[in-house]
Amino acid sequence: MLVTENLMQFIWKLRLFRANGLNSTDGEPLVVVHVGQYNTDSGPDFLMSHIRCKDNDWFGHVEMHIQSSDWDRHCHQEDAVYNNVILHVVWKNDKVIYRNDGTSIPTLVLSEYVEQHLLERYSEMMNTKSSIPCEFQLGSIDLFKKSMWLSSLAIERLEMKVQQMSVILKQFNTDWEKTLWVWICRCMGLKVNADTFQELGEKLPWNILQKYRSNLFKIEALFFGISRLFIQGQESEYMKRLAGEFEYQKRIHGIEAIYGVWKRMRMRPYNFPERRITQLALLFSKNELGVAKILAVDDLEAARKLFKIESPGDYFGGYFSFGTKTKVKTSVRLGKETIDTLVINVIIVFLFSYGKYFSIQSYIDKALDLLEQLPAEKNVVVRQFAQYDWNVQSALQSQGILQLKRFYCDRKRCLHCSIGSEILKRN
Repeated sequence: MLVTENLMQFIWKLRLFRANGLNSTDGEPLVVVHVGQYNTDSGPDFLMSHIRCKDNDWFGHVEMHIQSSDWDRHCHQEDAVYNNVILHVVWKNDKVIYRNDGTSIPTLVLSEYVEQHLLERYSEMMNTKSSIPCEFQLGSIDLFKKSMWLSSLAIERLEMKVQQMSVILKQFNTDWEKTLWVWICRCMGLKVNADTFQELGEKLPWNILQKYRSNLFKIEALFFGISRLFIQGQESEYMKRLAGEFEYQKRIHGIEAIYGVWKRMRMRPYNFPERRITQLALLFSKNELGVAKILAVDDLEAARKLFKIESPGDYFGGYFSFGTKTKVKTSVRLGKETIDTLVINVIIVFLFSYGKYFSIQSYIDKALDLLEQLPAEKNVVVRQFAQYDWNVQSALQSQGILQLKRFYCDRKRCLHCSIGSEILKRN
């Protein structure tokens, strides 16, 4: 089977090897008192290890390789950083290796002390064609361990979104109001149009929007003009008025339109960009969404209320997009599931980011409380895990499931997953 250094590090870190009767390649008895601290930066794999060899205690670092000759291949013999390596742990010993100062290093062949069932289980996970590598053992995991891991993953997911928002915040010189609206635009684009919606948010002239906030028509003209959407499809009187207003604003303010491409393939008409932009205009003009309103949210219903909009009954009450009529009169109001998705991705992420940035724990706690209050999301991934007795109850857990699937299962990072580790550790 294919063994990787990651697997060796996993085995060493969790001491999943037979600790009794260890011997170096020179036949000297070894005792691993302390495996050391796993090093995620450059340098030896484990730092501050404690090894007993020939009845002498050695304190230093441990380096790992598939073959001992990899030491020379990686030029460690030329690097003084590795002079404090006290043990070279390898899967296959094919060469005697030396430090920079010419002294030889005790070598342990780890493959001689690892149980076969662990290797077979790991091989099954890595070679499976299933989208969940450990799917048939998922149901056997303790409920408490599932819950703890999903909570941890949900926070990990939030932290990743904080990093995304931080990039936008830096781009706009810590202008939280502008950052919020760029983020709202991105979230309204869903996965398909997220990048194009973010570009729209970035191009929106903030000072001009503030000036016209109470004038929905001017706001729509700016949103649609910058998006370049009203030039598509059949013309109508409404389109002409929007285009005329935008051309005027563009001329006097020097406004730029976006370059991104709008996508509609396999998209429900209710998610078409035009309808989402109408909803954005309503949220900005009628609901006056801003930082103060989000920070003031004190419960789930207050959060949901921020995204409840009333249809003005104009053009998009009868059209999915410019020139594409609906069979019956429709509303541009946001649905319940869409609102909950926006609460997760806008309000909760913003509160968490704001709390992190200013070290205000109350906002971080509020974000996590809202995530626990929200019902679990309904999607393909959540349903897939439910088949293996992973029935999630809250959005905190469903967000954890999404993180688990995308960043662990899909990438087969079983060694970094608490569930994968639990399965591999079993006798």
